[in-house]
Order: sequence, then C-alpha cells, then structure tokens
Amino acid sequence: MRLAATAAGAAVFALVVSGCSLSDDPGDFDRAPETVGTDLKAADTSDLQLPLLVDPLELVEPGWDLPVQSAGSTFLSAHAGEDSLTYSAVNTKGTELWQAERPSGCTGFTVTADGDTPLAVLTDSESTTDCDEDVTASAYDLTTGKKTWGPVEVPGPLRGPGTVFAPEDAPANEAVVLDPATGQPVEESDGADADGVSRLGEYQGLILSIIGGKLVASEDGKSVWEHSLKDNDWDADQLAPTAGAATGEGFIHLDAGGGVGPVFDRDSGDLLDDDARGVARDANTAAVVTLGKAGLTVIDDLGKNELPVSVPKSVHLEAAAGGLLYLREGGKLRVHNAATGSLARGYKADGSGVVAIPDVLTGEGLGTLRAGDRTLLATDRVVEESGG
Repeated sequence: MRLAATAAGAAVFALVVSGCSLSDDPGDFDRAPETVGTDLKAADTSDLQLPLLVDPLELVEPGWDLPVQSAGSTFLSAHAGEDSLTYSAVNTKGTELWQAERPSGCTGFTVTADGDTPLAVLTDSESTTDCDEDVTASAYDLTTGKKTWGPVEVPGPLRGPGTVFAPEDAPANEAVVLDPATGQPVEESDGADADGVSRLGEYQGLILSIIGGKLVASEDGKSVWEHSLKDNDWDADQLAPTAGAATGEGFIHLDAGGGVGPVFDRDSGDLLDDDARGVARDANTAAVVTLGKAGLTVIDDLGKNELPVSVPKSVHLEAAAGGLLYLREGGKLRVHNAATGSLARGYKADGSGVVAIPDVLTGEGLGTLRAGDRTLLATDRVVEESGG
C-alpha cells in the first residue's frame, strides 16, 4: 500500500489507557506449541478511531495482553488467562499459526534470529508460577512453532533485550546471554576477564557488552564495533538498555542515566544521538526518529533533519509510521509530518471513539495497533465495501 503524510489542521485526540493483571494460580498443561492455522475473524472497530494508514485494511484481534514482538510478517504475544499464559503467533494474513501455554508469571519472551530464521524464545518454570525460580528457556521457529533448542536452564527470568537472563535485581555482570543459534551461554571474547564483563543485550544475534571500559558489540564471537566509555562520559554502572528496548528495529537505545542516553545504528555502531529520551523507527520509510535535547530529529539516508517542533519533557514519542510522528502529552495525542514537523492529519476528521496508535508495523504498513487495553493487527485483507 502507498503511505504518505497528509498535512492538515491540528488534531488532538483523547487516549484511553488501561492495564491487565496476571494470575499466579498453578496450572498443569502441555508446553509444546500446537499448530493452529486458523484465520481470525475481522474485529469490530466501530468504537475506534483508526489511523488513516490502515483505514482500508481489515483488522483482527488476537486477544493479546503482553507487548508485541515480531520478525518479518509474523507477530508474537500472549493472552493472560486465570491460570496460564497462551502465547500465539499470527501473521499479516490474519492467520493464527501456533499456540503454546506457559505458567501465568512467565511473561518473559523475546523474538530473535538464527541467521535468516526468526525465533521465539519463551521462558518456563515447572516449580513456580511466577517464573522466578528454576527458570528455563526454549526457542521455536517463529512461523512454524517447531522447537530449535531447549529447555535450557538459565539463572533467572528473562531480563532482555533479547536472550539476556539474570536473577531478580542482579547486576549486569551476573547476566547470561544465550546464543540464539544454539541456546548455549555466550562465551567471553577477546580474552576478556569474565568478572569485568557486563552483558547489556542481544539484538538479533549481536551481543552488546561492557568490557574493560568499552562498549563492545560482537557477533559470532568477533567484535563488530566498540565505543570508549570514558571518551563519551558514560558510567559503566549506569549504562543500561532502556525499558522495553526493541531488538529488531535496526537501532540500539541505552539509558545513560535518568532515562536519557545514546542511540546506535545496530550494524555500523554509528552514534545517531547521544541524549535521546525517546526513539522510534518508521518501518515504512526506514527513518529513525529520536527525541532529545535538540527536539525531534529524523535520521535517514539523507542525513539528520531537526524538526521545528516544540517538545517539552511532558511529551513522549509514541510511534513513527507512514511518514508521520505520533506524540503524546498526558492523555492527548497529536500527529506531525516527519518531513516538515507541521501538524498532520493521521485520522479522519469526523472520527470518534478510542484512538488506535501504531505499534509494531512492517514496511508495508501492516501490523499492530494499541487502542486502550486492546491490541489489534492490521492484515493484508482489504475491507469489503458494503453494498447499498
């Protein structure tokens, strides 16, 4: 589908936000993924304001309660029941591919890759429902649910980003990273002393660590890029992945203190921004958008474009999609053109209802939306025009 930012007058929308709770009741069930292959029915969106970029598409509602992760055209999350979590993988055709159950507290999961094969890594515990003891991890082909390795014993719950595991409240130097290809703990590289290594994250096979005063990214046991902590005034005890950091969007965002920190290009290690408090990638345009001291900056193949948009600290960057930026301040949402910074129309002018915000999208503009406590998936199925 063709996506474009449509400039228009100011549009501010009220948001509805709510959470969900998980049960800690024990459950006895089969952990093995079960093939489903069912096409989900179209969701009722009559009470929602949908972004214009998905307006012609049919949406489905997988019933997910946890944040969504994806690779390619397949999306993964879980529904929280009374006694268990039901993980499910759904593709952009709206087909539920497979399901797997886990104890109610095993909310730690990640999507990573072994080469070109996307993997879903789920945690488990057969002794506790809160998944903080006797934790194991297993990997499954994201599209088929076929196991590739596991269960592997890990030192604690999934910390992330990626396949990083550690006991509750343990420092980063006690974290273990599993190799996505084998499920085995990643060994130290370059002769580093294990006591001096802090594992920060795993990003689609790239391991980010602090080793000997340097931030080091390695892959297949070899250093790919590095940065000096001292030269950049980064404190090794403070540097950490930002909360909810993404692993498959081509960038790495770290918190250097107070929720603000550097953003790197995942492959080259180029420092895209050194003081970002928010970052998003527009899958449609491949641009990375940062929110920092300089305001909003759009970074693409043409360079950096600082937008003339006022962004006080109360403003949060919610999403970037289809050449539009979605900014939230309190319970209000406004949309801007990513090229000019001007206010844009991201929704129908006469719309009403709960505002759905783009969440995880593919380059074709398909993917998930958040609308209050609902998660919907925009498929490649086009809404049929009603006759009349």
